Amino acid sequence: MKSLNLSLQQKKYIVYALLGIGAFLVIRKLKDFLKKPAKETIKDVIEEADELKKQGVQSSRSLGQWKLVADSIYNSMKFSALSDNKSNIEQQLKMVQNDLDFLLLTQAYGLRQHYAFGIPDGDKTTLIGQIATGELSDKRIKSINENYAQKGIKFRF
Repeated sequence: MKSLNLSLQQKKYIVYALLGIGAFLVIRKLKDFLKKPAKETIKDVIEEADELKKQGVQSSRSLGQWKLVADSIYNSMKFSALSDNKSNIEQQLKMVQNDLDFLLLTQAYGLRQHYAFGIPDGDKTTLIGQIATGELSDKRIKSINENYAQKGIKFRF
């Protein structure tokens, strides 16, 4: 068996290539792992909303109306870093009047793709997942959470 005589520079390139491949594989596995909870979140939201309806909790809007609100939120933040309308996002989130409303809004939002400079930014996410990535300032999050607390809504961002 013949030994390879590689220069120090060639050995570095091989190490970099192996590290790059390793990082790619780790990121791919993490991506698969993170994708599953988003789908499970939507399933859990639907089940919890059904349970609240059985308990007699009434939504302030129909699911169709929440879909319009979800579309407004999405359109206000889908082009992250370019043309976000943070005040509209906050205003739409404050339309929620009770726990069922929040669940229906989350259900209506579903999984949606977000963009940074017109390029898809990661995988599709839920409303909760997108807000949690820093879409809104701490001041806006605090304002929404205070609004929810005043209304007796359990969820907080």
